[in-house]
Amino acid sequence: MAYDIDPGGPAEEVITCESARAAGAADGRNQALYQVFITDPTFQPPFVLRISAYFNSRQGRLLIKRAEALGRIEQEAQTSSVALTTRVNELQAVSGAVNPGILALGKAGGDSPEPWGEVRPLTVEEADQERMEEKLRKYNAEIETRVTSLSTASNNWLQCWSSFQEKARMTLDEANALVACYKDGLLNTHQHAEEIARRWRPQEFTLRDDWFQDPATQLQIGIPIGVRDSLSQAWEQWLNLWRRDQHPHSIESGDSHEGG
Repeated sequence: MAYDIDPGGPAEEVITCESARAAGAADGRNQALYQVFITDPTFQPPFVLRISAYFNSRQGRLLIKRAEALGRIEQEAQTSSVALTTRVNELQAVSGAVNPGILALGKAGGDSPEPWGEVRPLTVEEADQERMEEKLRKYNAEIETRVTSLSTASNNWLQCWSSFQEKARMTLDEANALVACYKDGLLNTHQHAEEIARRWRPQEFTLRDDWFQDPATQLQIGIPIGVRDSLSQAWEQWLNLWRRDQHPHSIESGDSHEGG
């Protein structure tokens, strides 16, 4: 079985259980190491140290990648929060300036031909109203996108965290499995295998403290409550526009995008 514990450097290396077992068998026959496994139960042979270095490098790279991935989610949430608040305020201002009567008149009159068969051009006021209506559609679409982004941000963050936790656990299991393969090879060839099995304690790897941080606490730091609350505030403001029978018209009564 191959365990990829490459630290991601230029010289990629894959250590297999077979190669670890072979290294252990070779050390079991090595006269220079013959007594040290018995006299020093904490002795860590070069091959085990090599696995340790790769493991530490790999989990370090995973931590960096996790920070980058979570950072992208946090930045998107921050951007969506600011944009959502801005757009809802702009939407409210534009909605208040829309005159349904003039807008309807422009739509009806603009489509009605003049007596000589030509379509009546919109008045300046009617054209302004149509431009404002187009702005409403544009703002409405962006708000929906931002609401979706913010409402899923926390779940996306937690899923990302869990994904990297699983990768770290797999990396840890693989490193410990390689050491077990090494020990198996050592015991197969060393003359005092039974005594080594009783006395020698190879290194058992552990994950860094960073992997044991509380995700809920880290989420509060990464996506602060102010960012998450902006969704509820903007949603309520947006919904109030609909309740007053102003724009946007795409919101359905009773829908909720709170959470995330």
